[in-house]
Amino acid sequence: MIFKNFKQKFDTFKDMFKDEHALFRVSVGLKFALIPTLSLLFAILLNYIILRVTISTLMSFDNVRDFVIVDILYLFIEKSVVDIIPWFILLFWVLLILGMFLANVIMRPFRIIGDYCDQKLKGENVSYDPEFVTNLKLLSSFSEWFFNTIDVMNEVGEIKEVRIPEKYKRIHQPVFETSFFLYTSLIVLIATVLTGVLALYANFEVFNGVVEVVREFFVNKSELKAFLTQLNEIFSLISVFIVIFNILAYLFFCFYLYSRISTPAFGFFATMRSFISGRYSNRVHLIGYPFVRKYTRSLNKYLDELERSTILSKKNAKDN
Repeated sequence: MIFKNFKQKFDTFKDMFKDEHALFRVSVGLKFALIPTLSLLFAILLNYIILRVTISTLMSFDNVRDFVIVDILYLFIEKSVVDIIPWFILLFWVLLILGMFLANVIMRPFRIIGDYCDQKLKGENVSYDPEFVTNLKLLSSFSEWFFNTIDVMNEVGEIKEVRIPEKYKRIHQPVFETSFFLYTSLIVLIATVLTGVLALYANFEVFNGVVEVVREFFVNKSELKAFLTQLNEIFSLISVFIVIFNILAYLFFCFYLYSRISTPAFGFFATMRSFISGRYSNRVHLIGYPFVRKYTRSLNKYLDELERSTILSKKNAKDN
């Protein structure tokens, strides 16, 4: 029984990697979560450099050369790292889920089109709802006009060329979708805040470790107060650098993600526009975008059915 359950879970896990949509979601989620991972690794490198400089500075007081101080200092740092690791793992999983959610949201316009086409091919009486709380306004607004126009022509009993609204005529390449960047910026803001908080916490823990060692061995050194103040400023500056690095990295990520979906969105839009303009043989052909392949097939089958009904209606009109 246990073996059977394990095998079912393994098969489910294996099937997930055959689902191109699921793979896209996991890929986006991992990339989304790896950005703060890189920024925190960068923070660790900076902290290590500062730590080495700190040790050298501490050893300069009264010509102290006690290796015990170094050992204790590293012990405090190791304790701080151990305390931070669980929070780091939690952050990674939270950001992974956020990234997968983002991928699912940006795929929603394509999925709605594909599901609508599948239902229509099955003969179901459904209405097209593009859900205007979306980040691909051009595709959503045009697809609503397209499917509603097709429904009207089906009711009349004739699919024919119609006049395209002026706002859709002069679009010959992917457009800049402001709503996409506004929406993703909210998710990026959440990720940046979470990473910033963890970076501040990590630097605070490391700094406290240094302070405890200094107070233990150099309690009578008033000049160390100024040193600790400057050290605190440096650790705070590292946190600021991490936040800036995160913002820039996520900005590049947003443009990368948009480049992955803007071309398929334009492909859907251009194909539907050509079809309703009278070029009934046009279909969606996208190379290098397997995560929308399922939905392109659904749309193409729907257009095939429309083309067949158009040819049939014209043939009947000729015979009559």
